[in-house]
Amino acid sequence: MRNLGFSLIELLVIVAVIAVLVGLLFPVFAAVREKGRQIQCISNLNQIDKAFSLYANDHDDTLPYRPTDLTGHPGGAGVSPTGSWPILLIPPWTAQIEGYIKNRQVFVCPSTRRDWSWPLWAGSWGVLGSDGPWLAPCGFRGYGSAVDKPEWDVFVSYGYNEAVSNNFGNYISLAAHRFPSEFGLIADSEVAWFTPFGIGTVWGLSRSGLVQRIAFAEKFPPPDETDPKAEKATRHLNGSFIAFVDGHVKWCIWSQVRCKRFGGHWRFAPEDDK
Repeated sequence: MRNLGFSLIELLVIVAVIAVLVGLLFPVFAAVREKGRQIQCISNLNQIDKAFSLYANDHDDTLPYRPTDLTGHPGGAGVSPTGSWPILLIPPWTAQIEGYIKNRQVFVCPSTRRDWSWPLWAGSWGVLGSDGPWLAPCGFRGYGSAVDKPEWDVFVSYGYNEAVSNNFGNYISLAAHRFPSEFGLIADSEVAWFTPFGIGTVWGLSRSGLVQRIAFAEKFPPPDETDPKAEKATRHLNGSFIAFVDGHVKWCIWSQVRCKRFGGHWRFAPEDDK
């Protein structure tokens, strides 16, 4: 009488087939999960972009102004264009638009592997650097805590265009933007601002005009563009999402996050509109 059970060889073959199928399907499942995260990221950036638009409607068609340390004023020391904020008390951009956003969760990209934006260690340790509050101008246990405004501290994984934030070329004014559908305003970013200047630095543009904080949103310092493993520093399947001044959001492969003045497709600073 024939034994109806499986032999050891048959069981091994079945296990091997299952293992092969799992190996083939796992990347598919991972890609599907990432697509779901991308949908959430697009929604987040749409809401943030809309909040910027509502802010502008209430402030004479101007976007949030918040100088960063590059202006020579660590901690954003100084006053707004209207003189309405005292020294060192200019709210970070997240705080300025928070009244137009119902949930702080929209500041968090679901695909990020970083614990927060700027700087990385401030989110991990919850302390400020010895150089002062400008080292943590916008993020969890950051600038707000340094100036007794803990309500300003928020986990954020998107960046605001630093050229606009500092009002280069009067670009906080919507009227200054000649190509709003091409001008990047907010994006997946390694820090709470992305920097479209500083050519050849680890925090600014690469020598070929790549906006590194957007292109390599998951790693600092950024990899070299020629590194075959550079794509591992990206956030969304080799690219990032950018929200433009006109309100639309677009995914861009990392190698195309390049300033117009360097032959790229997008505008990130007044120099790109010339």
